[in-house]
Order: sequence, then structure tokens, then C-alpha cells
Amino acid sequence: MYRRKQWDDEEESHERWLISYADFITLLFAFFVVMYATSTINLNKYRALSDAVVTAFQGKPGQVTTLDAQTQTSLQNQSSVLKPLPLSYLYQEKKQRDQEKVHAIGQQLANTLTPWIEQKLIAVYQSDLGIEVDIQSRLLFNSLQATYTPQALAVLNAAGGQLKNEYRTIQVEGHCDRHLFNGQADAETKRWELSAAQASHVTASLAGQGIASKWLSATGMAETKPVSSSDNEFAQALNSRITLRILTAESSTQQSSNIANRQEIQPAIVPSPTLPETEPPILPAQATP
Repeated sequence: MYRRKQWDDEEESHERWLISYADFITLLFAFFVVMYATSTINLNKYRALSDAVVTAFQGKPGQVTTLDAQTQTSLQNQSSVLKPLPLSYLYQEKKQRDQEKVHAIGQQLANTLTPWIEQKLIAVYQSDLGIEVDIQSRLLFNSLQATYTPQALAVLNAAGGQLKNEYRTIQVEGHCDRHLFNGQADAETKRWELSAAQASHVTASLAGQGIASKWLSATGMAETKPVSSSDNEFAQALNSRITLRILTAESSTQQSSNIANRQEIQPAIVPSPTLPETEPPILPAQATP
């Protein structure tokens, strides 16, 4: 019996993917053209491009919307090049966002420390440097000492719990009133020592809350930065305080750059004056035992 010869199927084309790829690239190009057109704030150019794209996709070549004379003149007068935003604008935007974040930190601290704020023992401020939390020394320390009061740890735990995840530079400053240790010997020295010791204690407590030591610093300011010049007891209580300052990103960067850009100054080479030669002193003879 005669058998029909089976013909092999035609070889499969391995280049058919190029057609789909070309269609994809064409659509992608059209998409970016549309995106570029919409990024420019020019309604006339947007309408013209939109009409051209719609006409092309509807399959009616040659039917392009004719622009009027006023539109053509407007397109000719306006540049098609996108101008980048100035660096000053970007810097101000970044600074504004950081200020808003810092304000949010201050609001959280104020909410957490509400019981002591209502008692006028703590005050929260916002400045150009960042957030400043003034805590009266009598709330944290016993009189004229650097030992904690019973409620000190509760205050520091509340503040540290809010700050341990912020990763910002925190300055701890100790302040004293100028009337402390009056009548005692070395009163000024004692005020410096007390303010530095209290600031160091608070810094160590914040580090114990989980704040990295690289974000912390302690400074004793003695009576150099009073908040009130009055002599009454309330003013003296305000002056004797601990200040927690949470810096903005700009203030922290400025301090870091100041340290990084400092240059060492070597002493000038000046010939030392010639001293007259003197004979060595004659030592008394030691008695032999």
C-alpha cells in the first residue's frame, strides 16, 4: 500500500518575539512622550499633543488639529526646555520638612511630660536650633547636690522613651542661679562644678534609656545663661535648671562641619633669647651613715 510521505512541519521562527518587542517599545515611547508633555505647565502644548496622540491612536493619519495663530505664537515664544528647580528652593523644602519633624517631637514630649508642665516644673520650647526642654533642678536633684530626687527617674524615663528612636543630637546643659552658694568660699567654682555634675548625671541616665552616646553631650553652664534677672525665689528656680536640646538636622550638621573643618595652628618659629650661662648650684654633701 502506498504511504503518503509525512512532510516535516516548517521550522518554527525564533524571531517572532521581535514584533511584540517592537510594539512594546513603541507604546513605551508614546507613554513617555505623554508624560513629558504633562510635566510642563503649558495648556496649549498639552492640548496640541493630546490631539495629536488621539488622532494617531484612532488610526486617522493626516487629520491633525490645526492650531490657531495665537496658539502658534504662544508655542514659539515659550521654551520647551524644562528648567530644574533652584537649589535654594530644594534646601528650603528640606529645612521646612525637618522643622516639621522636630515640631512633632516637641509635641510628643509636651504630651508625655504634661503632669509636670501643668505644675510649672517643665517647659518645652521650639527655637531655630531645635526643641528645648527646661526642667527645673529641684524636680531632678536634691538641694545643691547632684543626687536624684524620688521623681527624677520617672521624668527622665518619660523623656528618654520619646527620644531613644529619634537619632538626633541631644545636648544636655546644666544651669545654676547666681545666688547659689552665696557667702561660701569658692562659690563660683562650686556653681560650675554643680552644673556640670548635674548635666553629666542626666546624660548618663539618657544613655541608660538606649540613646547612643554619640548623640549625647553634657555641658555645665553655671550662671552664664539665666532666663530671668529677678531676685525672687521663682526666678531663681527658673535659672537653676537642666536643658535638653534636641537639634535640627541643620544645626547638627553645622556643628559636625565645624569640627571636621578646623585647622591646627602651629606656633611661630621665634628664636629663643640667649640666656646667660650660670654655674650649676652646689649641693650640700650628703652625710655618710
